[in-house]
Amino acid sequence: MEKNKVGFNTAYSLVIANMIGVGVFTSLCFQLTDLHSYISIAALWMFGGFLALNGSFCYAELSAAYPKSGGEYHFLRQALGNYVGFLSGWASSIVGFAAPIAATAYAFSKYFLDVTQFPIHPLFIGSGIIVIISIINCISLAQSASFQVFTSFAKVFLLILLIAFGFIAVFFMHGKNIGTQHLVLGDYKKEIISPAFWVSLIFVSYAYSGWNASSYIIEDINNPQKTVPRSIFFGVVTVIILYTLLNMVFLLSSPASTIVGKEDFVLDVANNLFSKNGGILISSLIAFFLMSTISALIFVGPRVISAIAKDYSFFAFFVKNNNKGLPVRSILSQAIISIVILVTSSFEFIITTMGLILCFFTTLTAMSTIVLRIKHPNIPRPIKMPFYPIPPIIYTGFNLWIMYHVTTSKPAETLYSLVFLFIGTIIYYIAKNNKKQSVILSDHDA
Repeated sequence: MEKNKVGFNTAYSLVIANMIGVGVFTSLCFQLTDLHSYISIAALWMFGGFLALNGSFCYAELSAAYPKSGGEYHFLRQALGNYVGFLSGWASSIVGFAAPIAATAYAFSKYFLDVTQFPIHPLFIGSGIIVIISIINCISLAQSASFQVFTSFAKVFLLILLIAFGFIAVFFMHGKNIGTQHLVLGDYKKEIISPAFWVSLIFVSYAYSGWNASSYIIEDINNPQKTVPRSIFFGVVTVIILYTLLNMVFLLSSPASTIVGKEDFVLDVANNLFSKNGGILISSLIAFFLMSTISALIFVGPRVISAIAKDYSFFAFFVKNNNKGLPVRSILSQAIISIVILVTSSFEFIITTMGLILCFFTTLTAMSTIVLRIKHPNIPRPIKMPFYPIPPIIYTGFNLWIMYHVTTSKPAETLYSLVFLFIGTIIYYIAKNNKKQSVILSDHDA
């Protein structure tokens, strides 16, 4: 393996860790507000996974054909030009990583305090974990990679145990008291075609977000043309199975009234399944899961900032790495932004607004696979998506439908999303003009 590069295990673990995070441990409390049939909920998670899988085919092809770090920033620059690419990089840097770090740190603080009962404000806990893990990621790439692989594979193993023992508790340990008594079939046919179903998909899309994680660090991966597509595909398939089964455990274990609106509802679920001490143990494990997710986000996010900084002199401050080749300035800047978002925004607002913006840019990226096949027909494509062009069409079509329902149902979040993109536009033109001035000065000096 090349020096200072990571292999399949790290790439796969990054995908897993980015995906399995705050979304799956919180989304259900929002979904049950408008959806009551558990068949509808199961359909949400399976359909969300189906969309993610179609998106993963697109990213696999793009990552193999254009093996350069930056994710959407790099792909969309190739397909739709510098402006769209910059906006996607701007969104990835702030919304794609800093905001999820903030949301995950908040959830971590809730579960951590459920366990410890410390008389400390959650914001101090959340800010502290961001700082600690950011420092770990400033030490060395090998240290960060080892920490990520360990926490990610431990997360998957522990989730499998939670699912297995959860079903055992539902049907055998507490079969008489739980079993299927909490199962609500409801009018699922009506719910699945309702606007509420499609709005709820934005929470599911957020829970699945992160499947493209390894595409952001292509230049740090050994043999990326093979490693990145494999890590994305196997990561998505793993998470679809885990998410669907885990949510079935949640739904069967407790009445919906104890889940709705409660962001740390898994504590009550665990208490019902495994007693109070079991609930404390599960909450401890979830805090551990979320710590792994924060680590993965901090590992990947600064690489996007660095990719932008290399192309625009306006962000030259972020180009310089430390003597170990780590983007320390980007890591610390991302930590500061994450803490600011954590302190100033509500949890649901972060997830909804963030989910809408991420959905927009991943949709554009899926569409770019078609654009780039037309624009660059002769470029080598070591990995080609199956059934082209069906995956990008499916992914784009359904995401547009989801975004339509979110924008009509949540106008405030839509407005903030537009303001965010407008600010990104202003910064783009400032950076672009600064770049031109730098070229003029260089020519003058010459």
